[in-house]
Amino acid sequence: MLTTTEGYGMELQQLRLFLAAAESESFTRGAKRAFVSQPALSASIAKLEGELGVRLFTRNKRNVVLTPAGRTLFKRATQIVDECNRARDELKNHDQQRMLRLGVVNTLSITNIARLIEPYRRENARLKLQVFDASTNEIERLAESGRIDLSLTVLPERTEPGRRFSYSKRLFSESYRLAMSASHHLSEAPSLNLADLRNEPFVSRSHCEYRQILRELMRTEGIQLNVAYVTDQDDRALSLVEQGVGVAIVPEHYESPNLVKRPISELTSTRSIGFEWGENENQTEIDQFIAFASTVRWPE
Repeated sequence: MLTTTEGYGMELQQLRLFLAAAESESFTRGAKRAFVSQPALSASIAKLEGELGVRLFTRNKRNVVLTPAGRTLFKRATQIVDECNRARDELKNHDQQRMLRLGVVNTLSITNIARLIEPYRRENARLKLQVFDASTNEIERLAESGRIDLSLTVLPERTEPGRRFSYSKRLFSESYRLAMSASHHLSEAPSLNLADLRNEPFVSRSHCEYRQILRELMRTEGIQLNVAYVTDQDDRALSLVEQGVGVAIVPEHYESPNLVKRPISELTSTRSIGFEWGENENQTEIDQFIAFASTVRWPE
């Protein structure tokens, strides 16, 4: 037990449940991650708030958000639980090396990747988690060469014969949006047409799997994009858009300060993000990682 001079105590399990709720932004998902019931997690959080004399979460219909006091505790609790996990794993598995090799599609925002990777690493301190950032085609090649166990990628609409991946689990689906700066002259429009882009400087994301579909659409509509900048880095593309260099077409879940996203009527295609994997001797690690991923808040 971690005892303070103010006369109350914080148990390690309370901190674990607090972190599970904070990182998943949900008491329900947090309880699932911590393998307890939702009422048990809620009671633990309430007890912790009572002992500390502060509110740790702001609750709303969709999720829970840390208060300023909650963010302060989050930093301390992360350090404490991390050290305890390291000590446990060093004593329990000192002669064992666990490993999981994960391919991640490079059109998934870093926010979503970090929300999954960092808590998992902390909970599995003895695991060597290798993450490979790659395009969908590169992920296929990594799998074919046996360099990854699991991929977090754009799921194909149908399974092609001969693919190494024989199993999949969908996490979320999304459409594509036109991104522009908040001060852009088109930002007030609720929706747009491809023709609206005819004279707009365009920031092209050269690695986007949607690029070929967009080209065919533009050709069909008889419209030529005014490409002003080509980049294979999404953070650079979003910064350019924010600063008014041009507009860009991005997956719906992309978020950035001072960014406005609007639907384009002709862009009806969607993509599904999820896991793919094949027969693998490392199935236990794969199953454990996928189960953990189901406790993360993904775009709705």
